[in-house]
Amino acid sequence: MIKRIGIGLGMCGLALGLAVFLLLRPAEITHYTADDLVGLTCETLGERHEDVINAYHDAEIDHVRRTGTFHDDLGVPAEDIMPFAVLIKRFAEDAQIDMPVEPMAPFPILNSDFYYAVSAKCAATPSMSALGAMHHVAVKMGLIVP
Repeated sequence: MIKRIGIGLGMCGLALGLAVFLLLRPAEITHYTADDLVGLTCETLGERHEDVINAYHDAEIDHVRRTGTFHDDLGVPAEDIMPFAVLIKRFAEDAQIDMPVEPMAPFPILNSDFYYAVSAKCAATPSMSALGAMHHVAVKMGLIVP
């Protein structure tokens, strides 16, 4: 009987230790490649984009809780890992267009007129292919010929 109670308490201790470990471990952040994003709908691409932003913010909050200080970037992800920017860059390379960007902006691609137009197109038709929306906008802006 005492052995069973000891084993039960040991199992509870292991479960508690595992729970504490899972709660205190740093958040894992998924980085997407252009190949991961090709073929997604606007809605799904937007979800991936939001997931990356939230993961970086959550990781920064975890860091502050552990250390009491912020990183210099305050948990803002770099543009080159933001899903919309990754896919726009791939689209521009594949279409062989020079993407008009704001070079002085902190996020040149995500502050561009092209991104705003693609974002608006995606908001209007979330089930549309993200690359299809980019193609539509590029034609409308005169960046490519239909």
